[in-house]
Amino acid sequence: MARFQVGWYRFIPYLGYHHVLMILLLFVVVLLSILIAGCTSESLSGIYLIALSYTSEVSELDGSEGIAEASSTLSDLAANHTSLEIRAGYLGMCLLVAGLTICSRSQETLEAFVHRTVSGDEVGDPLSLIYAAARFRSEVVFVALLFVSVAFAFFAILLLSTFPGWHKEEGSDGSDREVKPFPSRAVSIVSLAVLIVASVLSLLSSFWQHLSSAAASTMSSVFTYGNVVGSIGPAAMALGWVSTFLLLTASVSLLVVILSIRVLRALVDN
Repeated sequence: MARFQVGWYRFIPYLGYHHVLMILLLFVVVLLSILIAGCTSESLSGIYLIALSYTSEVSELDGSEGIAEASSTLSDLAANHTSLEIRAGYLGMCLLVAGLTICSRSQETLEAFVHRTVSGDEVGDPLSLIYAAARFRSEVVFVALLFVSVAFAFFAILLLSTFPGWHKEEGSDGSDREVKPFPSRAVSIVSLAVLIVASVLSLLSSFWQHLSSAAASTMSSVFTYGNVVGSIGPAAMALGWVSTFLLLTASVSLLVVILSIRVLRALVDN
């Protein structure tokens, strides 16, 4: 173990500033990939944007007699389906019912699974929560911006990998010395531009993801008079905002590097 630590410490002096940025961006690619893949399999069923489920605890509503009757009717329909929960991600949906979990991109597949879990003429999803989740996934959220953000983050990693590292050069006295030249100004500017675009796209996606999920979960409860409970996925929100923060951190850090190099070159020229 001690030998491994000594070997690891030997490489620390060769760890450049751009290597740290590359590690941050690698985390961004991984986090956004997990976010995009949420609800595409049972192992990723905890990564969802919105979850809809029935509830048997409906509070009394203040309003007309018609509203009370409508709430009572919906409550009777949902009374025997409180174990059903549908979760929607960017590319798929997961259905939790009767202790089972099934994930699919197809609304029909999930509805057929629900029908197999009920008996007789009973309706498995009386308020069409699966349909609502499918419409939310297809018409409200927009995954293309995240795909572009991931592609730009990966492209920035490739650009940063071209930055020069430490290497040995022979000095005027014939001795070897460690030197590290400045990175190309053009590559640095392009990398910064790519990171800024990726940061903006990730910020827009995270903001819209949070806003749309919160609005949809609230409206689902309002329009069903409290018989449906909606919730936003905390893991998905965390992945989106953490990725945005890391992208912004990488952008600001690279900007600091570019400005520092500009100041150093100005001092040398003078």
